[in-house]
Amino acid sequence: MKAKEIWLSERVGLARVAEPVRVSVPCAKGELPLARARLLDPQGELCPVQFEVLSRWHDGSIRWLLCDFTASVPPNAKSVYRLVPAEEEVPLAAEIRIVPGPDAWLVDTWAALFSVDARILRPFASVTARGAVRLADQGGECFLMLADGAQYQAEVESVTLESRGALRATLCLKGRFGAQAQAQALFICRLHFYAQRSHVWIDLTLLNPSAARHPGGLWDLGDPGSLLFSELAVQFPFPEQSTPELCLVAERGGVPIRQEAGVADLSIRQESSGGPRRLSPNHLTAAGSCYASATGYRVLSLERVLQEGERATPAFWCGFGASGIGAVLPRFWQEFPKQIAAGPGALKLSLFPAGTPALHELQGGEQKTTSFGIDFDAALDGCDWMRAPLVGVAAPQAVRGAGVLPDLPPLASEGADLVDAFLFSPLELIARREEIDEYGWRHFGEIYADHEAVYHQGEEPFISHYNNQYDICAGLCRKFLATGEPVWGELAHDLARHLLDIDIYHTQLDREEYNGGLFWHTDHYTSAGLATHRSFSRVHLGAKDPRFYGGGPAAEHCYTTGLLLQYWLTGNPEFKEAVLSLADWSYRSLTGAGTLLSVLKRSLGYFSLLRHAPGAPFPPYPLTRGTGNAVSAALDAFKVDGERKFLLRAEALLRGALHPGDDIDARNLLQPEAAWSYSVLLAALAKFLELKRELEEFDDAFAFAREALLSYARWMVRNEYPYLQRPEKLEYPNETWAAQELRKCVVLHHAARYAELVERDHFLGKARELWSASAADLSRFPTSRCTRPLALMLQNGWVARAIANPTIEFAAGYALPEGSAQAPVLLAPGAPTPLVGVGSVSKRILVELGLALRETSLKRELAWLKARLS
Repeated sequence: MKAKEIWLSERVGLARVAEPVRVSVPCAKGELPLARARLLDPQGELCPVQFEVLSRWHDGSIRWLLCDFTASVPPNAKSVYRLVPAEEEVPLAAEIRIVPGPDAWLVDTWAALFSVDARILRPFASVTARGAVRLADQGGECFLMLADGAQYQAEVESVTLESRGALRATLCLKGRFGAQAQAQALFICRLHFYAQRSHVWIDLTLLNPSAARHPGGLWDLGDPGSLLFSELAVQFPFPEQSTPELCLVAERGGVPIRQEAGVADLSIRQESSGGPRRLSPNHLTAAGSCYASATGYRVLSLERVLQEGERATPAFWCGFGASGIGAVLPRFWQEFPKQIAAGPGALKLSLFPAGTPALHELQGGEQKTTSFGIDFDAALDGCDWMRAPLVGVAAPQAVRGAGVLPDLPPLASEGADLVDAFLFSPLELIARREEIDEYGWRHFGEIYADHEAVYHQGEEPFISHYNNQYDICAGLCRKFLATGEPVWGELAHDLARHLLDIDIYHTQLDREEYNGGLFWHTDHYTSAGLATHRSFSRVHLGAKDPRFYGGGPAAEHCYTTGLLLQYWLTGNPEFKEAVLSLADWSYRSLTGAGTLLSVLKRSLGYFSLLRHAPGAPFPPYPLTRGTGNAVSAALDAFKVDGERKFLLRAEALLRGALHPGDDIDARNLLQPEAAWSYSVLLAALAKFLELKRELEEFDDAFAFAREALLSYARWMVRNEYPYLQRPEKLEYPNETWAAQELRKCVVLHHAARYAELVERDHFLGKARELWSASAADLSRFPTSRCTRPLALMLQNGWVARAIANPTIEFAAGYALPEGSAQAPVLLAPGAPTPLVGVGSVSKRILVELGLALRETSLKRELAWLKARLS
């Protein structure tokens, strides 16, 4: 194992001393068979570290190693830690002590003793720090207040120890607020504990598991499936006869506001982003009014305004002498509304505060996670670091050397990345949030779809949400790993959290093909209206034909690689669960619901094809991005979980979509508006090949995929052209078509890696031709700086270096890995894609009926029918 650098950047002017950090480090195949490594600080001294293996290569060696440790970084500086090999395991101090129990779990961090209630989400029944009791006898309280004023406790149904070690441990509590019929609200609460620390990070998720009704495929606010409530809060009552001094610093570097013990209360409340467009139509409610307030934040005591401002990131302290309880909500203004308040009796964090201009609406299948830190033994200024925790990343050279991501953008020393010609800094993406005030608990983290506003006229901002189209999350992650620039990582994390909460449909009570799915971006060139992030709104029906408008989650919009990378970067199991869930959903949405009624409905479409398009290609799965995304999701699921079924599923999807012996001309791939996304499927085919090659599985499936890729690449060399050369075929001949050319270059690059030398130059030559046209067209459109082309460049721009320096990329080519005795299979068996005919249609219907008979039940048939009738 070579020494690997870890970069830690301090960006807000604070001296960080022994601050807990978590960094994931990639390792090359065979480099680290066991987690036998040690961590050295910048002075070369041994630093205690806790390891967790997140991913392994197929030979058992470590691919991604999660490291928990404490780091010190000077203000506005970067510290470099080094992971180096160790001959034997480095001993650590005793683990955080955890004792489970039916009523409470005890967690001893050796700085504080926490009693976690296993029945009611308080979350703490008691906390003791340095021998002092920090909570009243009844413990904390978490409650949800509904629109009618009814208040519900959070009832714990399960407690799970998700991770445990010498330096960090995580408990996960799940349950519901009140009885199911009363509140229809679930919760997930993760408590993160640290050795020798009295602080806890808490991630609290409120989930509405109900299905939306979405009449006509429209997903507006005000849907009957929504949960309306007035407040969600967590409260920490002070011990009896303990009246704290209160202190608040509203903004980083601000003047402290102090209240003497027992004199008064103190609160800070953020009611909008505080930005210039704080009253943007982005914040409409179901009634059409604005959810945000005209103010930014206010600090109050006894209803008297002590301070006002635009954007608060408060550090709140309740002191009992030199020590006390400190609280921080790091995204206080970004995820408004928020409130922190304290009086003589308790500290209260309102994650959704009461008194907003409208009730909070959590749509069916929507959830929201709020993260906050509580320190039960904090000094007056001891919480500042929690406002902006350190960001760490493996050095770009270490990432590149590990070979875990073959499609990374180039290192700075290797030349400019394509996206850098149009986006000079990641801070520009953060600045774009201001254009529509992309803030608030539902919107923060989202990328503004400014490309949809190109034709917009009017003074009001055009509201459009991108919802991770083309997996911009993965592109941001790759850029973070390739540069080590923390802002790229911040953008990726904010977007991934938003995706996890808002854009995924968290329900099992809707149509089978919708449940667990990912929503589309805002409908093209129309403002989001009252649909927020859910594609289609009734306000558009004046300009749309309702017979052809509406819909829900579909495999054409399923992107999992960014979520996979977030799991590898953070170790957060939610991202892993999302990858697995989306892989199952995208496959289900392609195959259709496994009911007899659904098969009969699809059969009508097959008979229509038999009548109107006899002899046309009739693949089980279409040659489109929907199938490509489902293949990619299955491969990501295999990488994150190792379940063989996902790899076999990817193979089945590919075999059902194309074949080396296809009559490719008959598939009409030169009609860009209808067929442009075939390159997405071919890129997924190449991804399948790369994984098989990594596994050293040169079998029938490998041969099939290789021959299919080469067959379609040969067709591309003969027929493909830059789309903008024939603008008459395009509805909107804009910059996006120029960026789509990059996908073709990626496919040809991969084909060249598996081609014989004679063909390799043909593939590379065509790739360079298309690349040149793409670069030239992108440079002439001022709109190439917009979100959609940038997403495509972040996803595919790496190919420029690959096709410019083939001697680097193709050194291994199609050769077997060293030491492998298995010869590759060169012939791909099987029949080409079937054509529409009586025999093929009849066979398809019989096969699907047989599968449905095995899977379905009367209950499932009735559920399918009910979902459509409603």
